[in-house]
Amino acid sequence: MEYVLDGKIVGNSVIINDINYPRQAYADLEQLTPVATPPTLTEGQTMDWHDGSVVDGKWVRFTVRDKTTDEKMIEIRSTRNQLLTDTDWTGLSDVTMSDDMITYRQALRDLPASVDVDSPVYPTKP
Repeated sequence: MEYVLDGKIVGNSVIINDINYPRQAYADLEQLTPVATPPTLTEGQTMDWHDGSVVDGKWVRFTVRDKTTDEKMIEIRSTRNQLLTDTDWTGLSDVTMSDDMITYRQALRDLPASVDVDSPVYPTKP
């Protein structure tokens, strides 16, 4: 666990064999505020980092929030682009692209215009 004094991390502790040994940077530990551990994010959440403040007795340098529609679309496009990249080899001059692959790749290209950002469904690769 790290500790904060006047907005600066001043010390931390070491855990050995499940025993927490605090390392003191100041003689008076009552001045120190424990640093909050970032939570595990659920689907659709992101974390913003900032200078910090004390919340419920712990120094917090992050805010958990739901992703915006734009952030979700960036992820959808990134996944779509990777799926297209994975099948680029089918367009080489010495490979005959099947009709199913042509349809699949076109569905991927059309995806951003017709996707539900909260629960995207990608076409199934043939």
